[in-house]
Amino acid sequence: MVADTYVVIDFFTDTPPQAQAVAELLKDSRLGVAAITVFELYAGVRGGRRLRQLESFFARVPVLPLDVFAAACAGRVHTELKSEGRTVGNQDILIAGTCLANGLPLLTRNKAHFALIKGLTVF
Repeated sequence: MVADTYVVIDFFTDTPPQAQAVAELLKDSRLGVAAITVFELYAGVRGGRRLRQLESFFARVPVLPLDVFAAACAGRVHTELKSEGRTVGNQDILIAGTCLANGLPLLTRNKAHFALIKGLTVF
């Protein structure tokens, strides 16, 4: 399971129900994040406490790279959505491409947004 950025933030802020879902997935070693999520979480970090949270989190959670296959999957998603007259933010398309490339579902609180992406399993 791949957690999107907002779900990880919910974990840090102990916001239910995502915080509990992330904790359970962490306990079972079934959680990963996309490299784009690392960027989004570090962007704008201020204060040592949050930085320590991020460092501790990423020491325990596999980070899935934006490799050639994931980037190609994301590119196809972008093209398909554009042809349908739909838009989704580039970072979200890259996260979705990473999930698709790795055959993994996405844990998000923005289900309607990611549901536009064909082939992506969303929780």
